[in-house]
Amino acid sequence: MARQATFDQGYVIDQQGDQRVVSFRGDGLSWAAYIIFPIVLPLLLLALAAILPVSFWPVPAMLLLGFAFLIYSMFQKQQFTLTPTGIIKGGVEYDLGKISEVLIDNPMDGDFSISGQPVLIIGGTGAAGASMAAMGAMANATTSALAGASIAIGKSSAKRRFRVRIRYGKKAITLARNLKKDRAISIFNLLTEA
Repeated sequence: MARQATFDQGYVIDQQGDQRVVSFRGDGLSWAAYIIFPIVLPLLLLALAAILPVSFWPVPAMLLLGFAFLIYSMFQKQQFTLTPTGIIKGGVEYDLGKISEVLIDNPMDGDFSISGQPVLIIGGTGAAGASMAAMGAMANATTSALAGASIAIGKSSAKRRFRVRIRYGKKAITLARNLKKDRAISIFNLLTEA
């Protein structure tokens, strides 16, 4: 006998009279962030603490608080309210008759380019020339590795940055952000159902 599939809409609707409050959480960080933040962030903070005088130590603390807020915002609970006449988001009601479209976009999924400085390898004869050539080759290899890692992190992060927006006149109002594509489509379908 087959087991029953679980059904998850990706959001929760709380009916309050003639209003429906739609709530959900952001989809969080990419897998790369779980590797990068625990390794790179402490090293960066230690490096800053080592080179900064004691009077500037609040700078790494502020950096840490900034990263903590960034991580919190990726997981925070979001909501908007559907009424018979409009959509309420952030205490502002948008009239249904003036909403021209509902759209899904991804600010990180556009075209992007990688730029870097050209590496000039200077070599010569003897130990000094060989060491200069080796340093140039290592710098080039490091730059290539960092560029590849940057592409992987960007692609991984883009999978959790979908937004659901409404076009209200000339403005695009974000109703939901930091979502995976499937959850964004689910909320899009809720907003466009007949």
